[in-house]
Amino acid sequence: MYEVIKEINLKTIVENFKNIQNYVGNVDVIPVIKADAYGHGAIEVAQSLRSYVKSYFAVAFTQEAIELRKNNIKNNILILSRSGFDDVEDLYNYNLTPVVHDFFVLQSIIDFSKSKKCRLPIHLKFNTGMNRLGFNKSDLNHIIELYKKNKDFIDIVGVMSHFSSSESDVRITSKQIDEFEDIVNTIKSSDLDVRYYHIANSGGLLNYKNAYFNAVRAGISLYGYYPKKIEDNPINIKPAMSIKSFIISKRIVNKGEGISYGPSFIADKDMQIAIVAFGYADGLFRCMSNKFNAIVNDKICKSVGTICMDMFAIDVSDVEARVGDEVIIMGESKNCKIDADDLARFASTINYEILTNIGKSLRTKKVYI
Repeated sequence: MYEVIKEINLKTIVENFKNIQNYVGNVDVIPVIKADAYGHGAIEVAQSLRSYVKSYFAVAFTQEAIELRKNNIKNNILILSRSGFDDVEDLYNYNLTPVVHDFFVLQSIIDFSKSKKCRLPIHLKFNTGMNRLGFNKSDLNHIIELYKKNKDFIDIVGVMSHFSSSESDVRITSKQIDEFEDIVNTIKSSDLDVRYYHIANSGGLLNYKNAYFNAVRAGISLYGYYPKKIEDNPINIKPAMSIKSFIISKRIVNKGEGISYGPSFIADKDMQIAIVAFGYADGLFRCMSNKFNAIVNDKICKSVGTICMDMFAIDVSDVEARVGDEVIIMGESKNCKIDADDLARFASTINYEILTNIGKSLRTKKVYI
């Protein structure tokens, strides 16, 4: 039986983590495994990295963290955004650490801790320019006073912020670093015993050593990509995901005939095309039609015609190709390579969106090597 395969190399992810750690030096690296580890499989990635992680795994919301706990991941888990008053009991039951970004959630955690006579660990998030989530710097005095009154019930383990443009805008990023440094200095001069300070994401850890503080968050870089495509590879990271399908049909298309819906492609010569089992339901974007390439028998083949829900067509006029032959949609052969940056360019999007969408349908088999 022919299968559509998403192939994940866990050894590559481990090597990427080690190389990121070597690059940042004596700073804790927090692997971000939200959104199913950017499509790579959060449980499997966590199992591979758990012996290397000193501080936290980071996820986006509480249910992701609970799934890790149910699969015997015992490391500390930081919930970056979607934890609030309605899941404080889960935070307590599963020993999870939320990032708190407003007073309503902070007070909810304090009230719950008082009812349980416990002390819950939290990280505080400050807005330094992203203008999405976070306390303002002007809230600091109130937070410190609130902590002094309730320090038996909350343990402020960490303080964080998030860059908006660390891969692209030095002025904005430098301003955010200065703002965060002011916050850190104010906290250090109070009686808060904060252990982790972190603002640097993958773009930050690559470009701004003065943003390391004592922890960084590795998201897209963990999976072998930089936030913005660059020519060199200073951290020595490699993509860990490949997408492979197969040819389900071949046919001759005569000059002047159309291919697929529309048709959006008219043959300008007699040509041989192959139909590949993979479509927009599997994570391709329809806007990539007639733009992207695939690899067949170590040759680059151009897509032709509109991408369908379940399949797409490629020009194999100059390739020895048969029904059943492997088609690499993302990955590499001996002499050819297509990565998430390439697909993102054809879709006018970013590599993050490619990785978190491609191959996530139930009809794609996930294989770990």
